[in-house]
Amino acid sequence: MNGIPPSVHPSSGPGPVPLASFLSDRSGTGTVSQDQAAASVDPLIRAIRTLDTVSGTVEPTLRTGAGSSRREEILDGAATMFAEHGYHGASLRDISRRIGISHPGMLHHFASKDALLSAVVDRLENHAQGILEAAPRLSADRATFLTALERQWNPRSHPILLLSTLNGEAVSKDHPGRFRLARLRRVHEHVLEDVYTAFAERGELREGIDPGFAARCTVALVLSLAVREETVRTLQRAGHDDTAAQDLAALVATFLVDPRETSDSQQKDPR
Repeated sequence: MNGIPPSVHPSSGPGPVPLASFLSDRSGTGTVSQDQAAASVDPLIRAIRTLDTVSGTVEPTLRTGAGSSRREEILDGAATMFAEHGYHGASLRDISRRIGISHPGMLHHFASKDALLSAVVDRLENHAQGILEAAPRLSADRATFLTALERQWNPRSHPILLLSTLNGEAVSKDHPGRFRLARLRRVHEHVLEDVYTAFAERGELREGIDPGFAARCTVALVLSLAVREETVRTLQRAGHDDTAAQDLAALVATFLVDPRETSDSQQKDPR
């Protein structure tokens, strides 16, 4: 697929350069060789070049053994609280009470809420990395793409709800995760743009539809549906059939040529 070089395909080479190596706004942590940088993924490079870079956030301490398990438990609780209440709506004390740890115990693992947010965003980058690695297969056909939307971009999944909540409040210029979250959204958009471009190259994208526009609309709908599932959906009575999957399928149908239309066209003009 154009825009996704062989270096990110699971079956070739040593594997892709970690997403965090390119998207992290931390400076001086880890190194990336010139060969790796040159072979980096098109969506990532384009996403990064469209936004300014920042540096200076806190690198969370990596631990092993029991400390690592406790650290992951804290991250689970923080990610849940951030998804439900946002970064500004969840204090360290709220999070510590949620997971049953003392405030000093929390600070032993994460010195500040910014450090905790940074580690939670690391998880979102890992989620995006998984999607990136699967990207070459997503445009195989319409059914495969719809299945991917239901799984990797499921509006009811925790990573998407978390991204939606944090992305929404990151409109505030003083949000500590503003740039990393913006870049993450751009990565999702560019991965989907490459998928729609592959469909266009096979003549399966409707005439006049720009792959970039289709990708931005898809990401926007996914993030909007994540909010809807936690608000409107909870107020609806049983029996409503307006599921997120149906909405996504309807959107894709406005962008991709219906196979039945192609078949009818061929039957009318058998040349």
